Amino acid sequence: MSEDDGHHHPPEQSKESLKQTAAALSLIQRLPPQDLEENLDGFAKVAPHLEQSLEAYVTRPLQLKLDTDHNRYFIASTYNADGNTHRSPWSDKYFPPPEDDEAEESLYRPTERLRRLEELSNEVFEAYKTSYYEGGVSSVYLWELDEGFAGAFLIRKELADAPGVSKGSWDSVHVLEIRELPNSNYVEYKLSTSVLLHLESSEQQSGETELGGLVTRQAETRRDVRKGHTHGEDFHLLTIGRMIEEMEISIRQSLDTFYMAKQREVLEAVRSFDPVKPAKAARASEKAAADKEEQAEPAQA
Repeated sequence: MSEDDGHHHPPEQSKESLKQTAAALSLIQRLPPQDLEENLDGFAKVAPHLEQSLEAYVTRPLQLKLDTDHNRYFIASTYNADGNTHRSPWSDKYFPPPEDDEAEESLYRPTERLRRLEELSNEVFEAYKTSYYEGGVSSVYLWELDEGFAGAFLIRKELADAPGVSKGSWDSVHVLEIRELPNSNYVEYKLSTSVLLHLESSEQQSGETELGGLVTRQAETRRDVRKGHTHGEDFHLLTIGRMIEEMEISIRQSLDTFYMAKQREVLEAVRSFDPVKPAKAARASEKAAADKEEQAEPAQA
């Protein structure tokens, strides 16, 4: 993976193309989140020139694979893919493995320095995931940039038979670019986050219900390395961790106060709707109009 692969970073776009991308993102956020993958495939067919720019903001639903060397699940996504195989953050190996050694050697792996940071990031993010999500699977993948590095911090939490929920999933995708500017004491951090939530409930009283939400947001900051109490990799991890935590708190609040509240309001309105009442009201209105007409007719001599 390189900075120029166009896979993880928004490509240079004209003003018209930026408008089209913004319109496509707005439409995607209004469509059912559970149909995200199908909708992205649809955009790829009708507007192939937008496929690459959309990938920078909206990630397809995350999948899980098993690292058989460590007997641990990891997240398979576009950020650790090389063809049809995916690199595990636990063993640094690809699953399924390539058929021959030559193909194995040609697959992407981070530099030694970046791999150490990747391992440390996975340890820290695992603790974060356990604290905030009480389970699930997390994975961190890093790759080089010309002036720094980038990374994908991923979490997938699946729900099954939880109170009021028959099935559900939460995908958090945080993509960061860290620019270590030459001859400068400043480091630039750019974060792009997307959260995909999908819940299904099956209750006897209300029947089957689906709730979903897709939120995408960006943030950036510039830090002076001279002002920190930590340096090097610890400085990066502290800044990245703070940015991700603040972003997730903000998104959770938005989902709860706007997306979920609005959907609950609509569902309650639908559930409380009595189809008999409008019919009764219509008949009563017709009867009142007929009575009024009878009263208005002049008496016959």
